[in-house]
Amino acid sequence: MEIQKRKIDLRLSLIDAAQCFHWLETERGFGAVLDGNAVWLRSDAEIADARLRRYLDLDRDYAAIAREYAEFPAAQQAFAACPGLRVLNQPAWETLFSFILSANNNVVRIRSLVYAISRAYGPEADGLYGIPGPEAVAGASEAELRALGAGYRAPYLIETARAVCEGFSLEALRDLPYEEAHARLTTLKGVGDKVADCVLLFGCGHAEAFPVDTWVAKLLHEWFGMRGSRRHLARMARERFGAHGGILQQFLFHAARTGAVKL
Repeated sequence: MEIQKRKIDLRLSLIDAAQCFHWLETERGFGAVLDGNAVWLRSDAEIADARLRRYLDLDRDYAAIAREYAEFPAAQQAFAACPGLRVLNQPAWETLFSFILSANNNVVRIRSLVYAISRAYGPEADGLYGIPGPEAVAGASEAELRALGAGYRAPYLIETARAVCEGFSLEALRDLPYEEAHARLTTLKGVGDKVADCVLLFGCGHAEAFPVDTWVAKLLHEWFGMRGSRRHLARMARERFGAHGGILQQFLFHAARTGAVKL
């Protein structure tokens, strides 16, 4: 299937797909700070580093996943429309930080907030700013974060960062059953059902996690006949789409948001 033969679309996966918000596109390529080091990627380059391949999800068989949903025309259209999309395997803290800031925000605004706070508190490498660790965020003041644009999210960031510093293990969520991991995450300030599912999908390896926002709720109704609250829709989607439902969700979400597949 074509999706298997195509290389990753870096712009789509790192910039446009709204799954991470700290990568920059410049004349040098796509850049970000990962593990304290600057990383630059170019679309025409082969990626051999094992950690980067895992981060970019390059070794997963997306053609096989597409075949799991062969009975759903909308799913096939979404996979066909986004052949270079990959669902990233990000550090759990980075996804938690970013998606707390995502609440009631658009993508442009989220990227701006992530950049502003990273520039103020994060590590710098080769002209790039990495997402600040929980210790740096826990040490910030609410007034400082509000001044950078975080608004009402500022105390949520600080309290959640302090919880992580005090022993809340994000890495442990990887090995927990989905329901238990989700329940633990939603005890953190600023983490509701959708943010928790984003963290589990993009940062903890739970490919069944199915984030539901306005776009996803609409497409589940229009394309699959599902109705109910967002929590109910997420549960139905997990039951219907199974172990790779979150990956399907990302293709459906981007296809709907960009109009590649019409609602």
